[in-house]
Amino acid sequence: MPKAHVLDKVTVDLSQGHTQPAIQRLSSLVAVHPQDLDLRHRLAVVHRATGNRIEAGRWDYLTQDADADDVLAFERAYPDPVRRLSALRWQGPAKRAATEHARVRLETLVAAASAQGAPTGDYEELGDEPRWITVSFAIAIALGALGVLALAVLGVVTVAQWILP
Repeated sequence: MPKAHVLDKVTVDLSQGHTQPAIQRLSSLVAVHPQDLDLRHRLAVVHRATGNRIEAGRWDYLTQDADADDVLAFERAYPDPVRRLSALRWQGPAKRAATEHARVRLETLVAAASAQGAPTGDYEELGDEPRWITVSFAIAIALGALGVLALAVLGVVTVAQWILP
């Protein structure tokens, strides 16, 4: 579903006072567009409206004008930098962030995780897909291709049996 269409549905949900469907829709959009700071901010605004300061801080963490109390609530809920970085659900290197504030905040978080001795190899690129996901995807593609090949061979054999006595 196109992003604009989902945002229209969010607007309707909120106009009717239905915050939970709006949160679900926005969360889905953020999962698909994890680097979109505007979507993150919209999700934070809805969480703030429901009184969930931790989630508001989580989704506004990379926004320069984030409410300081929300950010503090998020940091208290996720004191470990590795868990905080994971909770942000950011994908890709920090340099892909749209603002300098977001880039600096992400880089600072990675440095803090590294200082704690956490393996930061995967975090250097801040959420790039782990190797096991790439390998799993390649295996799934290979198995799918083998399945299609097996069906094609079965089809040829079946047609040959019909034609040949």
